[in-house]
Amino acid sequence: MKAATAARIIDQIYDCVLDSERWPGLLKMISSRGENAGSSIVVYDRWGEGRSCVFEHGADQSHLRVYFEKLATMKLRPGGKPHLRSVGDVTTLTMLCGEQESLEHDFYVRWIKPSGFRDMIGVLVLKSGKRLAWFSVARTEIQARYREADLEFIDWLSPHICRAFTMADVFELQAIRIEQLERTVDMLSTGVFLADTRGITYMNSSARKLVDQGRALKLKNNRLSTNKSRTADMLAHAVSASLNGLAPMRVGSHTVPIPDEEGGGLLAIILPLNWQEGRNPLAGMAGSAAIFIQDTSQPLPFPGAAFAKLYSLTPTEARVCFELTRGANSQELAEILGVGTNTIKTHLKHIFAKTGVTRQGELIRLMAISTPPVRSSEAICDRK
Repeated sequence: MKAATAARIIDQIYDCVLDSERWPGLLKMISSRGENAGSSIVVYDRWGEGRSCVFEHGADQSHLRVYFEKLATMKLRPGGKPHLRSVGDVTTLTMLCGEQESLEHDFYVRWIKPSGFRDMIGVLVLKSGKRLAWFSVARTEIQARYREADLEFIDWLSPHICRAFTMADVFELQAIRIEQLERTVDMLSTGVFLADTRGITYMNSSARKLVDQGRALKLKNNRLSTNKSRTADMLAHAVSASLNGLAPMRVGSHTVPIPDEEGGGLLAIILPLNWQEGRNPLAGMAGSAAIFIQDTSQPLPFPGAAFAKLYSLTPTEARVCFELTRGANSQELAEILGVGTNTIKTHLKHIFAKTGVTRQGELIRLMAISTPPVRSSEAICDRK
């Protein structure tokens, strides 16, 4: 094969990593180069419903697709099919049917002949936790059988296809992990901003809410700022230092109070993200500095069912705890629950015994430190 042709094939293989729609065009080129009646790639997804993705060129290969799908459901266990168990394994019809194979062989009769083929070569090109993939070429009865030169071409081609599918699989898994990470960060009650030298690159839902409220925080030219110039300068300095990998040695982060006009405000913690490799929990998300902002005026949500289960609280006891976090006193609790104050005292006595505290202040503190930093729905505990 000419060097230019080989280079063009290799280039197209790795182009397919970024654009899977290019596979049929590549298969057409391979079919032409090897005088194949058909060529295909079958990708079997091992997650969910085990659906297949098929790229093919030339004659219909539906029976071979079914064969590869059946092979996938066997999970390539030892003792199963004798070939196609390791990535890069090249299998020919002779390997599957024997040196003196008969046209009555089960594999030929059930899978090859119904597709109109007389000979084939198959390669396992991917075997990961998520999916399996096979590449195959086939010839009809009126074409010559595959010879040593054809096998040499597939031997040369298959490592590149294997590498391309491994790369594509890794890229997709990285995208899935990043999507899952973003979904998790978006659930946090704390506002999370990521920034680089161009400005803000990411905001979770809580961060967007803080900006939309505009009480103390705003976006100006895609950069975080505040309504007070002095605080804005402090915040800009902290973000700039973090983008350059600088933070106070003892605590490793910058802290900036952001007061509002109502006497409360926000608390910002800014830190660099160019940490030691493997130590950055936000790796993969765009940004070199992270800004975490907590609204100090917002009460922490009641930890809910998990807290009640941890301390074996009844639904009514959990309701008492919930109302305490909202600032209710004993008289108000009695009115909310429609009981007397003595009943409330009894509930509190039981709650104190179960949680190991002796005062309401200790109970509220315990609930605060037990609260996961995630956004919660309005109805958290049983209100019956």
